[in-house]
Amino acid sequence: IGPMVDERQREQVHRHVTDAVKSGAQVLVGGAPRPGAGTFYPPTVLTDCTPDMLVMREETFGPIAPVRVVPDFDTALAEAADDRYGLAATVLTPDMGHAQAAWRALPVGTVKINAVFGGAPGGASEPRRASGSGFGFGRELLDEMTAMKVVHWSPPGG
Repeated sequence: IGPMVDERQREQVHRHVTDAVKSGAQVLVGGAPRPGAGTFYPPTVLTDCTPDMLVMREETFGPIAPVRVVPDFDTALAEAADDRYGLAATVLTPDMGHAQAAWRALPVGTVKINAVFGGAPGGASEPRRASGSGFGFGRELLDEMTAMKVVHWSPPGG
């Protein structure tokens, strides 16, 4: 686990963690920046998370795993699809029916099934909703950054 991009990002990650703890989440591991040089934040697992916590409502962009227990897969899918962001989703399931339902229903740019990391080298990634716009990688990024121009030209005397 590497450093945050800057001190401001580390402070935002910690703000999300402290907000969750104040609202009733339990810290299973991590939970506070370590003293010393650098902008590192320890991997943190939070349990008893609720939808109103910042860590569940905003993109944290840090090594935080908020855990929320729901009654069933359909509830989990509905809550995930209702989020205002749409960068990526990870679905951990042995049920391929659930996997297919997730990748069809989730309004995100990347869905990872039973994988935390992944993607083909050079593959595209397009965020959705409040996560931003535009492709992050691949040929699609180049296509997005270029404009086609058609020129019809007849040489002199031709």
